[in-house]
Amino acid sequence: MDVIVSHVNLDFDGLGSMLAAKKLHPGAHVALTDKQHPTVKSYLAIYRDELGFSSYTEINWQHVRTLILVDVASLKRTGIPIPDLSPHIQFIVYDHHAPKEGDIITGERHIEQVGATVTLLTEQLHNRKMTITPFEATLFGLGIYTDTGNFTYPQTTEKDLFMASVLKKHNMDIALIDRFSEQPLSLEDRQLFQTLLTKGKEQYDTGVTLFLTTHEQPSYQSGLATLTRRLLESTDSDAAISIVKMKDHVYIVARASSERIDLRKLMTELGGGGHAQAASATLKRKDLNEVIKTVQKSLAVIIKPAITAAYFMASPVKSVSPYDTINEVLEQMYQYGHTGFPVVNDQGQLVGIISRRDVDKATHHRLGHAPVKGYMSTQPVTLPPDASLEEIQSTMMKHNIGRIPILSNDEMVGIISRTDIIEQLHKQTSKLSKQTIIDMMRSQLSKDIYKLLIEIGTIADSQGVKIYLIGGIVRDFILNRANEDIDLVIEGDGIAFANLLSERLGGQVKSHEKFGTATWKTTENVKIDIVTCRTEYYDAPAALPNVRASNIREDLRRRDFTINAMALQINKSHFGTLLDFFQGQDDIEQKNIRILHTLSFIEDPTRIIRAVRFALRFHYQLTEQTFTLAIDAVAMLKQVSAKRLLREFELLVKEGSIIEAIKMLDEIGVWTTLLGHSPTEEEIIKVNAILNEIQDPFFLFLTFAYHQKDWKRKVKFFALTARQNQIIQQLEILDEHQKEQLTTIGSIHQQFYNYTEETIFIYTVLTKNEMLHTYLAKRKNVKALLSGRDLIDRGIKPGPVFSNILHQLTCLQLDDQIKTKGEAITWLETNFK
Repeated sequence: MDVIVSHVNLDFDGLGSMLAAKKLHPGAHVALTDKQHPTVKSYLAIYRDELGFSSYTEINWQHVRTLILVDVASLKRTGIPIPDLSPHIQFIVYDHHAPKEGDIITGERHIEQVGATVTLLTEQLHNRKMTITPFEATLFGLGIYTDTGNFTYPQTTEKDLFMASVLKKHNMDIALIDRFSEQPLSLEDRQLFQTLLTKGKEQYDTGVTLFLTTHEQPSYQSGLATLTRRLLESTDSDAAISIVKMKDHVYIVARASSERIDLRKLMTELGGGGHAQAASATLKRKDLNEVIKTVQKSLAVIIKPAITAAYFMASPVKSVSPYDTINEVLEQMYQYGHTGFPVVNDQGQLVGIISRRDVDKATHHRLGHAPVKGYMSTQPVTLPPDASLEEIQSTMMKHNIGRIPILSNDEMVGIISRTDIIEQLHKQTSKLSKQTIIDMMRSQLSKDIYKLLIEIGTIADSQGVKIYLIGGIVRDFILNRANEDIDLVIEGDGIAFANLLSERLGGQVKSHEKFGTATWKTTENVKIDIVTCRTEYYDAPAALPNVRASNIREDLRRRDFTINAMALQINKSHFGTLLDFFQGQDDIEQKNIRILHTLSFIEDPTRIIRAVRFALRFHYQLTEQTFTLAIDAVAMLKQVSAKRLLREFELLVKEGSIIEAIKMLDEIGVWTTLLGHSPTEEEIIKVNAILNEIQDPFFLFLTFAYHQKDWKRKVKFFALTARQNQIIQQLEILDEHQKEQLTTIGSIHQQFYNYTEETIFIYTVLTKNEMLHTYLAKRKNVKALLSGRDLIDRGIKPGPVFSNILHQLTCLQLDDQIKTKGEAITWLETNFK
């Protein structure tokens, strides 16, 4: 027979999962453990008959053919008599916990780290369009709500939220969920809770507070998990750990609220399991004091290293002088988008902070000419580089300030703003773990490149600088696309670092001092671009930007789209850490092209063309706001140089989806802006024919403008080479010849022999002239029947007459009047004695 089981100390996720598994495996029996969470016991006291589950004692375990485990992957945690099971038993596992030693690794496995196991099972019911009754929907909902903390726990996913909405459509009873998800404490529970609270002690470690409590009592009492969670809430600690001996066994339950706590490591060592923020273990017949000592020694493993100011502070720091005027500071705030600056004197000492509020007040009173020193805050709150993220948050809240300068030996080495804190908190909950990123890098990069990146990161560590992979390669790691174009950004001197790499690892460096960039070619001919982190601002729309050295955050902020604004740190201690301040991962998942800020297209209108290029390459769509902002900014393309425009269109043509690109650009209004009209379907077909032969974006504008009276003036703007200007001139002359009656291929050649085949091909496509089409085909294939030597042998003296004779002969060949060399010689002897 088939049997469905869950873990001991059964919670609502396990109970709901068993019911869902029963619907997926209708022939299976459900075996219920007698060790249940108190709220589950209360629920079963009322609804047990509705479920019809069996107890463990009612199952003949020797006859079990398939064992279906839900919300658990380890046989030990089920409490079933393992020795009674057949050695040939088959397993099916539905679980949402991270894999650990001792888990079943054979058979059918449905494991995904979502908020609740019942989410995975109800998803299968939903996909199979199976009926879900209101009773079932409510029990499934209890599993989801309780295991996600009403969708507040970090492991909660959008799938949990979606399945809850599906269950609501099946008449899930929210009131009943509220009733059973949080039971009032009994007198016995309240007494134990008070004991644990009184006996507990707080421990502080690198910005994290742990509340550890111990107790021993002669009888078993359930509900320790609920009491531990309430201890966490009551003490306002980052984690609460309860170690309680009841009768012969020691029970350890831990709950956490900080991302820096991972309880799984501790509980796995003790033979238990669970989540990063909720885990437990049971140690049978152990001495309480020994267990306490073991836990105390292992506490360090549950605390992730502190994120310190040195790791995420902005550096170098933009500062102003006490003698700068309010107007000058206001201009810098506009240029860099900052809402405040530290004020540093001539000796490099921090003397104050000037905020946007201070500047606005001074400006309101018409004191823009006044120096900053009269309006700055003169007692800035500072912290050292080793201050933890938690300490920085606390300091900001305590003093109600928006930025904190970071000082080392009285020298300002960085600054942290509220935005930095928010971005750091977001990064902690990144969808992709560091290990996942590293696995992607290993699978997509060659071994040599991967090893080289590790070496570069180690060298950067030796210099005390941060270095990152940036741009398209980071995006393509996530997309699993091949890309070995290595672009590195360094918070420091990019050129100096490139030269250092050349000294240490060999190779050559070509630097560009003006832009702070360098290209390092390794001894294996691998080209790596190394750039100094920089920020930029625009003096006018569509103008080239002004560039200054900056930090990684501001370097990413200047990028075009969110999917291209991610960085991947390669320093040894943070190798594989993904920086995604602008939710690029979300846009990749949702297949969106989204600009970083509303003035992006105004500042650089060529991004409009780039947006279309990326949309077509990845089969993405522009977000609604991005599309609207592109339309609003399209007129700015008139201010962009032809060289920059053609460069963007050249990249667009290379993508190979030119017809779709033309139509997308037309929806935005690009062609109307640049040429005064939208291209017709016929023109689109013509330009596609031309670009299939000649991948030159110049012909986009030539084709779309050609039928207009002033086409030459419009196209001249885009003709940057002598070849392009020659084509324009020859097309103009061809237009005049078109009016003449040229009735034979030979007569056409008589007029057009000195025009390039490229020009004639383009003119043929533009005018759809069939005779010219025939002429061009014959001209390409015609072979000279006579040479200069043939003419000399027949007594004709070398000179201009040679060209005339051979030209006439070609015209006759094109008209099929002469086909062989013998006919050519006869013609020559007859006409040129």
